Amino acid sequence: MKRLFSYIILICIFFIVGCSDSNLTDYDDTDVAAIVRGEQITVGYLRFLYPDDRILDYIDGTVKAKLAEQEVKSLNLDVSKKLQEIEVAKSERVSSVYPPEEDDTEVAIEIREFADAQASKLGMAPEEYYEKYFEKTQKMVVYVTAYTKELLGEPKDNGEDYTKKANKLLNKLVEENKDEIQILIK
Repeated sequence: MKRLFSYIILICIFFIVGCSDSNLTDYDDTDVAAIVRGEQITVGYLRFLYPDDRILDYIDGTVKAKLAEQEVKSLNLDVSKKLQEIEVAKSERVSSVYPPEEDDTEVAIEIREFADAQASKLGMAPEEYYEKYFEKTQKMVVYVTAYTKELLGEPKDNGEDYTKKANKLLNKLVEENKDEIQILIK
């Protein structure tokens, strides 16, 4: 249940963003893609997480996750145990999350295709890439989950209503901080 909730939060991050087309080959990995309350998100960070042709689709969700992380830290919410769990169990989790070749389900095939493409782009083995990807995205989930739970409490419904409330909460956070958010890539 906890894992499902984590994925729901992560998915909500990615589905609350808009779409756009751009050629990101003009940017270096060290270029700043966005500034969120003084913290930089680099093009390289986004390239690691997303296919190049989808970065602009997901940048808003990444900004929301960064805001949630900043809020968790400013509220002094203790997420150290959750972050420690990611570090301690990441190898075990990745091996159970990264689907073996004999798994021919649609989800498994999509995960392998994504990891293969990203790993190739970054000069990594797919399993190595996916381990790091999983760790980074799980950390984002920890912060978003901690923030939403602090303000909304534990989910008491089927998850769909809670996800809508969480999206609304994150959108409000962006609106409240719009003067401190700069998206620098187009």
